[in-house]
Formats: sequence, structure tokens, C-alpha cells
Amino acid sequence: MPLSDQDLQEQLRVLGYGDAEQIDIGMQGAVFRLGGGKVAKIWFYAGEEELRTLGELYGTIEGQMPFRTPRMLDLRQPGPYWVTIGAELPGVPLRSVAPAYGTAGWERARDCVVDVLAALAEIEAPEVLHRMTVLDEADPFRPEGVSWIEALTDLVRRRVARFGDQLAAVIDNFDAKVERLLNQLSELKEPETRLVHGDVTAGNILVDGDLWPVALLDLGLLTMPGDPVFDAAAAGSLIELWSPRVREVEAAFDQAFVEQLGYDAEQLLLYRRIHSLLIANAHDQDPYGRDSAVPLAAKLFNR
Repeated sequence: MPLSDQDLQEQLRVLGYGDAEQIDIGMQGAVFRLGGGKVAKIWFYAGEEELRTLGELYGTIEGQMPFRTPRMLDLRQPGPYWVTIGAELPGVPLRSVAPAYGTAGWERARDCVVDVLAALAEIEAPEVLHRMTVLDEADPFRPEGVSWIEALTDLVRRRVARFGDQLAAVIDNFDAKVERLLNQLSELKEPETRLVHGDVTAGNILVDGDLWPVALLDLGLLTMPGDPVFDAAAAGSLIELWSPRVREVEAAFDQAFVEQLGYDAEQLLLYRRIHSLLIANAHDQDPYGRDSAVPLAAKLFNR
């Protein structure tokens, strides 16, 4: 049975927050405003060790970018899910104020995303990042001494081993396409290791009235030490993931990534397909029963 809003509210009442206001819900969990400058996040999948590591990452990167990042104040388990208490960050989600794609002012929203990605690309990966897990995995994505290309290749193979039957049913020549992707990945030059957020969306960027980024939320889902080009490729899709115009939006972002950040267009497409494979089944155990991204992966691979 899908999780209800009442289930979530009950966990916060146990912690003494009876009037919590739900302000967002995403792949990782639901966020509530508690008052007094605090917010709570109820995590659908993450366990204690993973969240303590995330809190360590937050502390390590605080103040390193030209916008705010989360700060974890407390970690509790009042029921089946872990809850973090953090400081409320300024701004409103970009998705709530950004002009629609193709309308006047959309380019400013695009450049806001590019600015966030450029700032992330400047952050050298701290040691704690090599201890972080991704998606629903139990082991670190990229321990010290493992290359980016090796770690990403292994992650793709693990996801395909678990969910490949679902993807093969809707993607033509699936096995051959995966092998072609991994061969292309093996030919890339090993990049300088940077902080990859992995989930830069218009809901995770908070902006001011001029659409300047003032805060960045929700590290943890695919946060890893890796190639910033991967972060850009993912963001180009995630901004309008469910839109029928997603391919047009990706192309517009890719043009900006090439012109403003110097990224390679073919590498962006390679990483975008890999990212699509990684997140295709990320909602399979979603307590809210939201849609699978398998059809979206199929559209990308079959075009």
C-alpha cells in the first residue's frame, strides 16, 4: 500500500512537530517546514550510516560554493523511516518561477542551471565522497583507488544485472546497446575528480527574484566523486524529464554546456544514456507508488 501523507505527519508528531507543513516531495523523500528556521526530511530509503556520511559531506562543503547547501542539525528515527532536521535555506524552487521552455526569459533559467553546474565542477572531491553510496546500494560507489570509468562501468553492469529484463523488453537490441555504451565509456580519458551532485533539477535549485541560485538541495541520490560532464548531462534531462519536449530542452542545454563550459557534445549524450539506465528503476520501491522511468529510458535509447 502506498505511503500516505498521514503516515508522514505521524512521524513528525512523534518528534514533537504537530503543525509541520509539507513543502516538497521527491525521489529521496518528503520535506516539511517545521518553523523556527528548521525543516525536516523523511527519507524513504536511506539508513543511519548513509545519512551520517551525508551529514559529514554537508559539513565539508559548506561555504565552498557561491550559494548555500544543506546543514544537518539532527538525525532521528521516530518510525520506519529516518528523519533529518536541518536549517531552512533561502529562496524558492527554480521550477516554481522559471519561464517555460521557449518563452521569453527561459535563457536566464538555463543560465542559472549552468552557473550551478560550473560551481560544482570547481569543488575537488573530499575524502568523504569516496565513502558515499548511490541509489539503493549498500557499498560505496567509488572507494579510494578506483577510477571514475571503472566505478561507473561497474555501476551500470550492476543495474543491468538487476533490472535489465525490464529494460530489454522495451529497448531494441538492449544488450548490444549497453555494450556499445560501455565500450565508448572505456575510451574516455579519465577526468579530474570533482563533486558530482547527480540530481541537479529545477526543484533542487533555490533562486532569488532574479533567478540567481541562492541554495542547492538534495545531494545524496547520485552524489559521487566523478566527472562534472556527467552532472551536466544528467541535469539537461532532469530539468524537463517528463515533458514531451525533453529532447529539445536537452539540445538547448547541451549547446550551453558546449559554449559556456567547454564540454563535448558526444560525451554529454553518452553520459545521458548512462544516467537514464541508472535511474530507470529508481522508483521501483517508492512508497508513493510513482511512475517508473523505464519508458523514458526506452524513448532515449530507441530514438
